[in-house]
Amino acid sequence: MRIRNRPRASGAIPDASMSDIAFLLLIFFLVTTTFEVQKGISYRLPKKPDEETEEVVIDEANRLVMTIKQWGAHEYVALIDQAPPGGPLRRARAGEDVSLRDSTLQHGIRMLAAERAEAVSAVEDRLLNNLEVAKGLPSGTFGSLETAIAAENLVPQVKPGIIRKYMGADTPVDESRIFGEVAFGDTLVLSDSRQGEIASAVRESELVVILKFFPDCDYEGMVSALDLLRMNGVSRTGITIQERLGGGA
Repeated sequence: MRIRNRPRASGAIPDASMSDIAFLLLIFFLVTTTFEVQKGISYRLPKKPDEETEEVVIDEANRLVMTIKQWGAHEYVALIDQAPPGGPLRRARAGEDVSLRDSTLQHGIRMLAAERAEAVSAVEDRLLNNLEVAKGLPSGTFGSLETAIAAENLVPQVKPGIIRKYMGADTPVDESRIFGEVAFGDTLVLSDSRQGEIASAVRESELVVILKFFPDCDYEGMVSALDLLRMNGVSRTGITIQERLGGGA
């Protein structure tokens, strides 16, 4: 009697179709995977100059130019290069540097800014625009600030600014039909009983202060100069860096 050998099961895994499976998986992941695109830093390029573009010219009566220099670790001085004519600060003599902590300098800047305080009507226009933005309404929804206050049942109030503390009775005050007396540096506020403060606008100055720094003036000096201006009611500033041509501290 002839005995036949039965085939035995092998431990090897057949891999004939593995390449097809891998190819199908690759297609699947390519189709279903979403890639996150890194946009980077967004910026807007300046418009191309054309014949219609006009250069912004600042009236000399509203322009104060100062050079900021560093004298020591934490001492900074200012040289007034240009000041509004006839005002409390005139062009100083060459080499006449004044410390940023000098009370006369601060008082002069404060007086120049106060004399050029914007009209109350301009502040109220900005306040109306801020209210429409806060409410999510199109610009021009309300014909006037009075109409908006009545329609939205708002309460107008004035928050005194820090300028009142420094200038006292010398702080310029103008009358508003809605808010009453409004001084330079005050904040006009609109609020209601439910949400509280909704919109506000500060009465600013038209004075423009241009600060010229030397490269060796550190960051703290720049911050000190800007803080000086903000504390004295200046909100419009410009900064330039100039090379030292030689001599001086």
